[in-house]
Amino acid sequence: MSLTLIALATATATHSVQIDHRGTPVQAIYSARTEIRTKTVGAKTPNRMDMQRCQWTATVMVDRALSHAPALSRTVSSDRQFSGSEHGACTPGRQSGERNLTQHERAIRDHLISVAETDRAPLLAELDAVRNLASN
Repeated sequence: MSLTLIALATATATHSVQIDHRGTPVQAIYSARTEIRTKTVGAKTPNRMDMQRCQWTATVMVDRALSHAPALSRTVSSDRQFSGSEHGACTPGRQSGERNLTQHERAIRDHLISVAETDRAPLLAELDAVRNLASN
C-alpha cells in the first residue's frame, strides 16, 4: 500500500533583475516555489522488521512577476527536481521533503539565477509584443 501526500512549500528564494526596455527600466522578480510529493513504499508486516520508506520528490518551479505589469506575471517553464528517502512511513506531520530540501538551498538559488538569465530574451520579446499591440 502506498500513500501519496502533496504539499506546497513557501517560496525558498527570490532574485530580482532590472533590465532596460527601450529606455524604461523594468524590474523582474523571480521566486522559487516547491511542490513536494511523498510516497510510502515497502511493507509493514507483523512480527517482522518495518521495511517502509518515505520517498520524497521536490519540484522547484520559478515564477516571474514584473513590478509595473502584473499581466505579464507567469511561471517560467524550467522545473528542477530533488529527491530522497527516509526510513519509515510518510505521515502528514513528518515533513520529510521540507526538512531535507534545506540542504539543497544553494542549488535552488543557483537554479533561480540561471532561469532569470535565460529568461531575459523571452521577457524582452514579451515586452516588445505588448508594446506593439498597444501601439496598434
